[in-house]
Amino acid sequence: MSRLILCFALLFSVAMIQASPFDDARTSGQIIELPTGYVQAIGSSPAAAKALAVEVNKRRAKAYGRIAKKNGLSEAQVAAESYKKRLGG
Repeated sequence: MSRLILCFALLFSVAMIQASPFDDARTSGQIIELPTGYVQAIGSSPAAAKALAVEVNKRRAKAYGRIAKKNGLSEAQVAAESYKKRLGG
């Protein structure tokens, strides 16, 4: 379990360094976090925000898959835990 937490910490620290356009889109309400561990661009978002959401979800799916495999968990479990961590829980 501590390995899982370390993986999440690394994942989020890297994401925070590279996340400026993503953070801007989230802050402006164009992209929202979902309990599934993925993001969604809201319907009225510009095409750039929608493309960003697709890219973020691809990266997250890849990361969730690696973490799940290392820890004997399902990707859904890792994604759900990721969402909880993003909420500060």
